[in-house]
Amino acid sequence: MYTSFYKLHAKPFQISSDPDFIWLGEKHKEALATLKYGVLDNKGFLLLTGDVGTGKTTLINTLIQSLSDDIIFTSVTDPSLSKLDFFNYIAASFNIDHEFSSKGAFLVRFQKFLLEAYENNKKVLLIIDEAQLLTQELLEEIRLLSNIEKTNTKLINIFFVGQNEFNEILNQNQNRAVRQRLTLNYNIDPLTPDETDEYIKHRLKVAGTTQAIFEPSAVQEVFMYSGGFPRRINIICDHALLSGYVKDSQTIDANIVRECAKELIIPTDIRNRDINGFADASQKPVANIRSPQVILAPRLPEEKKKRRANIFTWLMASILFFVVCWWILFPSNFQGMISNTHYHFKELKSKALQKVPDTLKTYLITDKPNGLDKKVDEIKTVETPTPLVQDAAGPANQDKGLIEDTNQSSDNPDTPIDGLENETIYPVDQPEVIKKKPPLPRESITIRFKYNTNDFTREGYERLQAFADVLILYPDTKVRIAGYTDSEGYENYNIKLSEFRANIVRSFFLGTGLGSNQFEIKGYGSQNPIESNDTAWGRMMNRRVEIQVLATEKE
Repeated sequence: MYTSFYKLHAKPFQISSDPDFIWLGEKHKEALATLKYGVLDNKGFLLLTGDVGTGKTTLINTLIQSLSDDIIFTSVTDPSLSKLDFFNYIAASFNIDHEFSSKGAFLVRFQKFLLEAYENNKKVLLIIDEAQLLTQELLEEIRLLSNIEKTNTKLINIFFVGQNEFNEILNQNQNRAVRQRLTLNYNIDPLTPDETDEYIKHRLKVAGTTQAIFEPSAVQEVFMYSGGFPRRINIICDHALLSGYVKDSQTIDANIVRECAKELIIPTDIRNRDINGFADASQKPVANIRSPQVILAPRLPEEKKKRRANIFTWLMASILFFVVCWWILFPSNFQGMISNTHYHFKELKSKALQKVPDTLKTYLITDKPNGLDKKVDEIKTVETPTPLVQDAAGPANQDKGLIEDTNQSSDNPDTPIDGLENETIYPVDQPEVIKKKPPLPRESITIRFKYNTNDFTREGYERLQAFADVLILYPDTKVRIAGYTDSEGYENYNIKLSEFRANIVRSFFLGTGLGSNQFEIKGYGSQNPIESNDTAWGRMMNRRVEIQVLATEKE
């Protein structure tokens, strides 16, 4: 539907596994090399695990295509079979033309098949896909197949491919015999943000275009919603291209990806692991570690926003029309209402001034160079109902007397103004209120992150906000923002992740109005741990960003 619109000759993000679109990142290449070595070297039991959608099936298909003709293989895609059905299935897959009704008959024929393959210099590979679906009985039968061997030579390689739950099955005490026979074990992780970008570009290139259809912000949103799982990346990107086609947009931005994720009901907290917990489920939980969940206010649909804006505009226009009509049709009544409102406002202001402490009135008077006359007028209205100065002319000269008295007081700063309830007001030489800038922190400030996320805790947010409020008073201050991770994963990825988290903190500061030239970004990966990485607590403590003041302006 959208292929011609984006000048593609095929859909780049199909869910089905197409060999033409296979993309292998560093971890996939490493896994493929490891597993291929295990097959060629007759290592016996091999294991590949990974979460749903990490590309295990694609990796197996790539491995099968790379095998030479001297390897006889078959794959069991659904191992939830009975024992005899399983034996007959693999016999038929290996072209053993016989149907078995007993385990003994199968073992005799199958052993003969393995010996013939060995004599012909061929290796036999049995791949068990979706291994987490194996029953305990069938898992034990598969283990017993590995007992068919010659001296110092394995006659069959058994390759388990399963989800992470299969590791838990193998860790059970009753399966220790299978666990001890595993010679190679590889766990495939989801893609990193950079790998997600490369993955999307590769599939678009194979589909016929090298244009950057997905903006960098859109790629970031795809990673956040997919968690780096290739299958989820395909689903989101395919839906995004369709939405872009409907919107007549040649590029995909972050808003389109967010809309697609909302339509697909994909939460933002999808990750390859429990991001709110710890990596090692066997560790005892540590109290008071997880920060409270931040619940975002739901966004109003665009139609409701427009409807509310229209109602507000209509209401304000109606009020303005009513006021104008009132002023034109009843000018005297309108002026009276204005005068009455002004009178009541002055009364309220007078009552408010009466509640101001006497010590503050002096500062109010000397606040501005010309504030004395203004304050005396207020005092005349609020606190002195009788004239301060009254001459023979009576009330007609009341204001004049007041001005003359004020000017006399202004000429002599040592002359107090009388009549203020026995207060003495000095308009000059008043003490100034000096606000001292709060000092910058001398020690480094630490902000922590949850496992495999870029979200800091509420406590970290409050620390950042407090530091930004102080730092904005020191525009010439230089600050270093250093990111750290735990020791899990590849170090290159950890360094990039630490730099990314440090830049998140920098972006927060820039959003508060601080200058970009004040910050120095460093990513140290798993270097300089402050706790041991052997425990969940230690790894959590090591996932941090440290903020250190480097150079401070003169205070």
